[in-house]
Amino acid sequence: MSPPLNESSAANESGPGFPPLVAESLAPAGPAVSSLPLSGETVTFTGTLASMVHRDAIRMVEDYGGRATHSVSGSTTMLVIGEEGWPLEEDGGASQKLQQVMQLIADGSEVRIVAESDWLQLLGLDDHREEIRRAHTPAMLSRLLDIPVRIIRRWARLGLIKPVRRVCRLPYFDYREVAGARRLASLLEQGVSSERLEKSLAELSLTIAGTDRSIAQLNLLVQDEKILMRDERGVLNPRTGQRLLDFDFAESPTGLNASSELASEQHSHEDSEDDDEHPVSLPFSSARPMLEERRMTDWNAEEWFHEGCRLTEESEFESAINAFRNGLSLLASEQNAARIGISLPGDDSLDVFPDPADVNFHLADALYRAGRADAAIERYYCAIESAPDFIEAWTQLGCLQSEQHQWDLAEQSLITAISIHPSNPDALLHYAQLLEQTSRANEAIKYWKQYLQHDSRGPWSDHARNRIAEAEPASDPLA
Repeated sequence: MSPPLNESSAANESGPGFPPLVAESLAPAGPAVSSLPLSGETVTFTGTLASMVHRDAIRMVEDYGGRATHSVSGSTTMLVIGEEGWPLEEDGGASQKLQQVMQLIADGSEVRIVAESDWLQLLGLDDHREEIRRAHTPAMLSRLLDIPVRIIRRWARLGLIKPVRRVCRLPYFDYREVAGARRLASLLEQGVSSERLEKSLAELSLTIAGTDRSIAQLNLLVQDEKILMRDERGVLNPRTGQRLLDFDFAESPTGLNASSELASEQHSHEDSEDDDEHPVSLPFSSARPMLEERRMTDWNAEEWFHEGCRLTEESEFESAINAFRNGLSLLASEQNAARIGISLPGDDSLDVFPDPADVNFHLADALYRAGRADAAIERYYCAIESAPDFIEAWTQLGCLQSEQHQWDLAEQSLITAISIHPSNPDALLHYAQLLEQTSRANEAIKYWKQYLQHDSRGPWSDHARNRIAEAEPASDPLA
């Protein structure tokens, strides 16, 4: 069973994809060739496909009446853009195939550029199109994209990615948004300049929707350690979570954003009706003279919480544990003050933030990663006491109890998580694993089937299909 906050293994080398068994089953049942949706089309692919590996996609083109090629030529009629990240080369430029097709179009050729999900819809594979567009939990994304869960949480905390919905505190994210952020982060880490990436994204915007959001992601990634962010609660240091002196951008003297062209462009873009929805960033060098320096002894619970998150992300677990404990201590003081109707120094509101359940959840993670499993279990219970419907806390608690061979307690925790949110793929996965570990493989089949309904292409999907096929060899593994 995977450990809490699943630091999962890498996805398949060629992308998560559908297994060959599924790809082969997608071939049409035998209509006339002329009626096939790709009849007369010469198709090539660029970027990494999210739904299948390129080998299977080429076979699909041929099965649906088209001709697949590995390169762009004058006979190309369709370019399919994979949706697992942006089609960017290792040097940060737009993919060579995309540039070639754009030149063909400029020269008068009638070449269609279609996104992978639209290509699947053209073939009538709406179920697989929906799979790409389906929202995913952090653990699912970790398994699919080989990103540690802590990085996904960090990106969410910085506003780099935004949940499309939450179910009992469990965030669900758009797969394509996270995959795009991963691609940009990877290229930046490899030394590609932000200017090069921004130019490429601007070029992509001519043919692909959604690049405006990625340019915002790029700005946040580039300025990660150098920016302040302004959200609906005020001005925030996203590295430490420290709340600083609030001010109005429009009234700030000496042109606050003038020292950075990137910040200036972002400000002008976001100084609109969407300004309340998207954080605005500005360089420390511009903002520092206007900010009040504050000692750590003056930090509030929110600031200690974000500091704990930052330290955890940097693997400084003992320091993170102390930060979270400081935050919990201050939260207790703030809650007591709220109960008796007094205001503490520096408090403009009696609202308690962050939520004690969230602090305990992150403290449990830091304790676990510091090798203190028993203490982590107690903190997961504390999180649940504050928020009984905290699905992730129940799921991680069950995983940790299973790791400690506390089988009965683990089963109780995972069953509780499933009862709160029956469609939670993480709890279904871990409960099926638990049943197999306790020699109850037949009971696990029911939960492997349910798991596949919500995650049919993750690394564990093949295992689930194999288990179902072994138990029911004559059945459809996707039934």
